[in-house]
Amino acid sequence: MRLGERIKSVLKLVLTELSPHVHSINSMTQFLSYHRSNSQRIFNAQKSTDGHQVLCALPGVKAFEEFIDKSKPYISTVTYEKLSKAHLLYAQAIACHATSHADLKRQLDAMHTKHAPSKSDNRAQVYYAAKSLLGFSVEHVCCSYILSVNQTNPNFLQEVAMISKLGISRTQEAAPFVQFYSHPHPSDFNKPALITHASRIIPNEFSMGIVERYSSSGLYDAYSSYSVSNSGMVFDDIPNNDTTDATFIFNNPDELVNPLTHSSQCTSTSISIKNPAKKLTLLVFVDKKINATSNVKVGCYHGNQKVDEGKLNAADMWTERLPDFPQLQVVSLESPQNYITEHPELAEKIGFLLNYSELDDTHFACYAMEVEFPIWSSTYRIYFEHSE
Repeated sequence: MRLGERIKSVLKLVLTELSPHVHSINSMTQFLSYHRSNSQRIFNAQKSTDGHQVLCALPGVKAFEEFIDKSKPYISTVTYEKLSKAHLLYAQAIACHATSHADLKRQLDAMHTKHAPSKSDNRAQVYYAAKSLLGFSVEHVCCSYILSVNQTNPNFLQEVAMISKLGISRTQEAAPFVQFYSHPHPSDFNKPALITHASRIIPNEFSMGIVERYSSSGLYDAYSSYSVSNSGMVFDDIPNNDTTDATFIFNNPDELVNPLTHSSQCTSTSISIKNPAKKLTLLVFVDKKINATSNVKVGCYHGNQKVDEGKLNAADMWTERLPDFPQLQVVSLESPQNYITEHPELAEKIGFLLNYSELDDTHFACYAMEVEFPIWSSTYRIYFEHSE
């Protein structure tokens, strides 16, 4: 996987430097005097969604070497060296593990199928080990994001998020429960708001609050402080229940630029697994106009990686990707009602969030990610790469 993503990253550099002479399969075939089927393989590899697909899409070792030789006069020395190194590793992988490129593809497909079930077992082991070590665990982390155009400032997106953590369990010796967020902390913040069914969004104000209906009694009063170093709300004196539920809503009106009016590579939604969790559900409702001009992708990354908003790109992030490839569900391109029907336990919360945001679900496409035993201390993303 890692080798494939490395090769894809280098191919992106090469194709960027070959443009404007090369922008399609036909133009590559003519400009480089390169075989058409191999030109198609190069383009397919660069467009592949993961490293496994890249290795399967590439031309053979000699044909790939020919592409490098023909590209050399038109690319920088640094890019040529990166491409040559990638080719060497590609050739070594085939020499060490297969009799040919076709044999490598067969083995990759078989290995991909064979080892898929064990990933969950490995993640479960991490969960139980971390739970024992930290004395802290969460049964279900459920997040719903809504991305719509800010009606009062169309240069930005209105991001409204509901973060629900169900079945929080912590020992007396465990660290306090902290709810993190990325937006700069408001200077006038005293404590989170208490959000009820009658509460409504204030469009141009960043806000954060506890949803009373979906949080355990006493959580609001358990708020103790804001942690500057962690950028989070600290809840220390939580009532001594077996488990605690905590649900928050964040309104972020000015951090995500509108890709319909600005040059932005990516709009990213994510959740970091700060505490061991048994299950993760991540839902994203995205405005249909944005969805129509974007490619939606998912990934699991190191929790400490820093990505400037709008600049995340899968080809650049291959070094930070963890070996967990969550599945993306296209809930509906018309409305999320199908998913809600199949998951009645989420229906009420989704309805609450849409009602609070004063939005109609028919304006959105909906995507979902479900992960059993998400990797502790990682970040899961559903993100949208925008067409130029």
